[in-house]
Order: sequence, then structure tokens, then C-alpha cells
Amino acid sequence: MSATIAIISISVVIAAVYLLTNFAFPTVEPLVYYHYCSPPKYFPGSSSRSNVDSLLNMFVNSASIYTYNNLTVNGNYGLHQCRGDLSSSECVSCVTQAVSLLQSDSFGESGCALQLEGCLVKYDNVMFFGVADTTAMVMSCGKPAGYKYESDELTQAKVLVDKVVANSGTSYRVERSGEAQAVAQCTGDLSATDCQDCLMEAIQRLKLQPFCGTSTWGDVYLAKCYVGYSSHGAIGEEFRKGIRAKHVATQRNLLYMRTTSLLDLIKSLWSYFFYVFVLGILFVVCGSLLE
Repeated sequence: MSATIAIISISVVIAAVYLLTNFAFPTVEPLVYYHYCSPPKYFPGSSSRSNVDSLLNMFVNSASIYTYNNLTVNGNYGLHQCRGDLSSSECVSCVTQAVSLLQSDSFGESGCALQLEGCLVKYDNVMFFGVADTTAMVMSCGKPAGYKYESDELTQAKVLVDKVVANSGTSYRVERSGEAQAVAQCTGDLSATDCQDCLMEAIQRLKLQPFCGTSTWGDVYLAKCYVGYSSHGAIGEEFRKGIRAKHVATQRNLLYMRTTSLLDLIKSLWSYFFYVFVLGILFVVCGSLLE
């Protein structure tokens, strides 16, 4: 029986170390803008999952060379794209984080799209390269400007939004004037015409959103493009409050993901201790039979 106690004691120590390293000192989570997946269609460990994993792993290597790339593995299609102002190392880091999240939190889905603060990773078993898609993924706006900001600041930001969308010919676009700026980007698989149509749709949705029209910052992400802006007030206290509010909202999503991971861990630990207990009993029984 002492052997069983020793085995269980060692297991408890290992589990405690695992819990401390993963939850007392958690890794820094990236900002998740959206994470949408199709309903599960196959079991983890199947050939389909293996194909998706191969595709995702290829993205990590690809990101060191290309800010945008699309790849195909046995009928599974995927793309990765980094924000146009990221360095090669930043792009690799972002895509690596996205791939890690998809591999740990997506099981059995035939398609997923994950947009982090600096990159997009998307895959599906239906070919979507070059297909226009203006599905609204997420829209967020800061706190209304209020009396602390002059109207010309927001006017300038809106002018920049129109200008950045009208500046056709490139996938990633930035327009700046003083402290105000506007940014837009399409996925690299879109034609110039489809890109322009996507950005026009994005800007219309941004302008039609009640709070975005008077906010110091705002952004809208469609399936194949995004548009965002920040006014001169972006460097003020109200903007920082808005960013914190946005970060808190994101962290709520991450907390849900963390809670889900914790539940999975508890289930895994329960299975772990069960098997250790069974092995301990078998060990004692075998020892008794050999005496």
C-alpha cells in the first residue's frame, strides 16, 4: 500500500506544479478581436484534423517570409495575413499565437477565422480564395467625444477615413494628419475591385453605427477587410478609457476561454488520477501475487 501512496503523492506534486505554471503564472494572451468557427463535423485525431494541423503549422513557417499567403492541404484551404505595418518577427509572433489558439480551442470544426490585433488566420474545407465576403465580424467604437474634444478633430478623422478608402491600389492603407489617422486593409486574395467594394461596405457600416459617428475611435471588421480610425482625441484620457474598456471586453472573452481550459484541465486531472489509482492497485496486486 505504501507504493500506491508514493505514486499518488508524486502525481499530486506533478499536478500542483502544472497548475502553478499554467494559472499562477499564465502566459500573456493576445487581443482577440473575433474567433468564429463552423459547427464540429469530425472527431479530434481524425485525418481531417491532421490536415488542418498541417495547414496551420505551415502558416508559422510562411509568416517568416510572407505577410500574406494562402495554402491548401488535401482539400483544406487557409490563409494568414498580418497587418501591413508589422515587422517580419512581429508577424511570425502573431501568426504563431493565432495558430496556437486555434489548435488548442478549435476541435472538429471544418472552418475557423481568428482575428488578433495584428493578424488574421482563417481556414475552411470550402475554397474561399478570391471570393468576396462582406459578412460583419465585429464592430467597436470608443466613448463619444463629448465637450472635451473640438468638432474639427472628429471631422478630420472622418475625412481620413474617406481618404483611406478612396486610396485604391494597395491592400494596406494608412492616412495621417497630425494626431489623427485612419487605417484600412483587405485580405490579399481579393481583386482590386472586390477590395474596394469591401472597404466601401465597411465604411458605410462604420458611419451608420450610432456611436461611431461621435467617438474618438472606431473600427469595423468584415470577413475580408477592415477600416479603423482614431481622432486627435485618441491621445487624451477619454481615448485611453475607451481602449481599457475594449481591453476589458476582450479579456472577458479570454476569461471564458481560460475557464473552458480550466474545466478541460480538471477533467484531464480526474482521468489522470483515476489511471494512477488503477495502476497503483495493479502494482500492489502484482506485488502480492509475486510474494
